[in-house]
Amino acid sequence: MTSRVLAFAEACGLELKGLTYNSADVKTGYAFFALKGVHHDGNLFIEEAVRKGAILIVSAQEPVREYGAAYFVSENMEQDMADAAYEFYGRPSDSLCITGITGTKGKTSITYLAEAALRRAGKKVSVLGTVNYRINGKSITAAPNTTPLALPLFRLLYQMEEARSDVLVMEVSSHSLEQQRVRHIHFDSAVFTNLQRDHLDFHHTFENYFAAKKKLFEQLLSPDNTKPHKTAIINADDPYGRRLIEMLQGRVRVITYGLDNPADFRATDIEESLHGTAFKVNAMPGKIHLLGRHNVYNALAALCVAVANGAEEKTALAGLADLAGVPGRMERIDEGQDFFVFVDFAYTDESLQRAYETVEKFKTGRVLTVFGCGGDRDRTKRPLMGHTACQHSQRVFLTNDNPRMEDPQQIFADIERGMKGFSNYEIEPDRRAAIFKAVAAAQPGDIVIIAGKGHEQTQKVGHEVLPFSDQQTARQAIRGKRV
Repeated sequence: MTSRVLAFAEACGLELKGLTYNSADVKTGYAFFALKGVHHDGNLFIEEAVRKGAILIVSAQEPVREYGAAYFVSENMEQDMADAAYEFYGRPSDSLCITGITGTKGKTSITYLAEAALRRAGKKVSVLGTVNYRINGKSITAAPNTTPLALPLFRLLYQMEEARSDVLVMEVSSHSLEQQRVRHIHFDSAVFTNLQRDHLDFHHTFENYFAAKKKLFEQLLSPDNTKPHKTAIINADDPYGRRLIEMLQGRVRVITYGLDNPADFRATDIEESLHGTAFKVNAMPGKIHLLGRHNVYNALAALCVAVANGAEEKTALAGLADLAGVPGRMERIDEGQDFFVFVDFAYTDESLQRAYETVEKFKTGRVLTVFGCGGDRDRTKRPLMGHTACQHSQRVFLTNDNPRMEDPQQIFADIERGMKGFSNYEIEPDRRAAIFKAVAAAQPGDIVIIAGKGHEQTQKVGHEVLPFSDQQTARQAIRGKRV
């Protein structure tokens, strides 16, 4: 047994019925992991957990009194959670066929595209990602994390195994790799998309950020991973991707993709429009309903995932065209208006730049942008986003994103440092009002880009989580403009 927690429980004669770190989920016979997070300390809920039936408490702290339950002091909570969950749920990652996708951009779109390609090939596909968690095409829950913590992650894997999923495609965030959430996940294939500015508040340097991403491939190489056909799928056009290729060649099967450099799957003859993108892959025609050159990269990565999981290339290419769109990724809001509105998850200057490049060659009018920056997150990107927005838009409506616990005025001040010398912006803190202003200002042929929140259905303000949808708000504004 690899789990110290389960070995301790066995020694105490405990028969555990479940594992959780959320006191609200505790039932009789459960182990409660008193996890100390950024905003919540599970140790404050130990008494509640015991009252609800917890028979084992796991904490990094020594007990302050007798709780009436067995108590295990953990030297590494993340590791002990992963070890316990792996064993408790019957080691489901050993039998499931799992593809992990990491990189700054493209992960969510690749999961949707890969799901479509694999389903066309007759596979039952489960997905864990930023938008939601799906088992064989059925949404189980909205995603609280891009990559779930170890306890819910292994419970989901167990459910997927029970549902006889053929393939799990999952986004693997750098945070999850650092925090050992995917410890004991034995990947069959791993995908690297790219490395761009993001999460430097957590990683501090690009090299640290890359080192976190690289852990996915180190896990692929681990002798504990005995999967028979381990495959690394790498973007050959990304400089960090090329470093990974050099590291992995000769150690596992490597499949490369790209547009510019030689690659196993290389796209050519790209034809873009505001309705989709056509291309060829190794002389075979392909089409996606997604916009922009960057989505050709995502389509190639998804194609590689499908092929690595046994799909025929021609079948997988046809499957890519089955996908109508990805929630919040240059998602067109069409109410029959004479201007374009797109909702995009762009929350860095690179992704915002990419959104502008996507529409630039087709615009016949102005570009209007609604955006803000999240609070309690990387501050270095804020002035860069401000500069990018003003440089590529005729009008900018600077507003709140998810301010969380941070003062919105401080966020605006950080963004405005990059807007010096520009006069084409205004601050409207109310995001709904900002979207309505942008739509009201739009003229025939204009393009409105609402950036930053994408698929999200809430707005985090202080301690409150408020219902909010960019898509729904944009539709309301468009309809209201026609009245």
